Amino acid sequence: MSLPSSAHRHAVVVGVLGSIGQLLANQLSVAGYSVTGIDLAADGQSLEAQTHTVIQGDILRPSSGIKQQLGDARILVLALAQNVLIEALPHLLPSLRSDCLIVDTLSIKSEFADFVATLDVPQPMVGINPMFSGDLDPTGRPVAVVTYRDGDAVAGLIEWLYSWPVNVFEMTTGEHDRTMAYLQTLGHALVMGFGMTLEESAAPLEKVFELAPPPFKVMLALLARMTKNHPDVYWEIQSNNPYSQEIRSRMLAQLGKLDDMVNTGSRLDYHLSMAMLRNALQPLNPGLENTSRRLFEQLGQTPPAKNEAPEGLADFRQRIDCIDDQLVDLLGQRLGLIREVAQSKKDHHTAVMQPNRVVQVIERCKARGRQHHIRESLIEQLYGLIIDEACQIEYDVIGGPRESLYEASPSAFTSSAEKIQ
Repeated sequence: MSLPSSAHRHAVVVGVLGSIGQLLANQLSVAGYSVTGIDLAADGQSLEAQTHTVIQGDILRPSSGIKQQLGDARILVLALAQNVLIEALPHLLPSLRSDCLIVDTLSIKSEFADFVATLDVPQPMVGINPMFSGDLDPTGRPVAVVTYRDGDAVAGLIEWLYSWPVNVFEMTTGEHDRTMAYLQTLGHALVMGFGMTLEESAAPLEKVFELAPPPFKVMLALLARMTKNHPDVYWEIQSNNPYSQEIRSRMLAQLGKLDDMVNTGSRLDYHLSMAMLRNALQPLNPGLENTSRRLFEQLGQTPPAKNEAPEGLADFRQRIDCIDDQLVDLLGQRLGLIREVAQSKKDHHTAVMQPNRVVQVIERCKARGRQHHIRESLIEQLYGLIIDEACQIEYDVIGGPRESLYEASPSAFTSSAEKIQ
């Protein structure tokens, strides 16, 4: 048995510019598929990637061209955040073949599985969770698989995964999410808590980095890798997993227990806890200690970051793209709230234009911008556009005559009034 096939052997990967999307697109190309990648972050042109074509498109508002690509696909990979995936899927299903295999790459499966159960559609559906970043060699690494709607195509996909080769772990949704609470929630929360503690304490890391012992450097390295990825990856792990809160509570309880041991001078309890941990680790892998030693040796050979080769332009662009994604996502959330505000104003017969509120927003943001050395005129121009868009949204909901933002609140735009008008 193999992957579903057709005369064209066509696959579509949505979210193809993410690391997992790229990984799956490349692997499908190797398997003989003609792959079309779709991503909101593409530049609007058809791009020839390593092994596939990438086109720009908003999957929440699929164009006729995207619908045609979907209609030809035997496999649809959705490498998307859960909230986007749940919103997008109803827009995509009418364009799909009845036998198209739908594959998600979510880190958490329970909520999406519940959503899938409400759909009356024929397509087989399966979720995979590669337990590694897409920029790593997948050979020998683990991949979790959860089947929502079974079929020959699902069995073919699992056989294909084995051929990479990777280690496949088939699970129910509950087994998957409880396991991920240990494997992902716990580790990521510890690393993030470590970083937040350092950041809050304003520790002079640049001065002490060379002095730091290997475990500290390992934690910093893990934190650095986390911060290079999109925050939504880790947000879903912490917020969407139904077992995450329980795991974080257990972790906090154990930190409290450790704190009590030290504060009360319970050396014996501390020794007993270390012995219990040693005994728990013994059956796992006798080579773990040597793995740690080799890792520490490698860290010791790594020169300080200031002596390393500078980042290339592609690295800077990737970091900028990540920040841009966050800015656009937050802007979308802000405008979404504006629609709720507009309905409230309509219900309570409140005027759209609130000059005092405009001044408050601009002044507060200018003050915050000064902390980052951002010109006041830039803040005024940026928020002038944002607030003007918000006003237009409110007018669309409420109706009536429209008032100019800049005429209603001229004092809010003192630094850039000439540029705006």
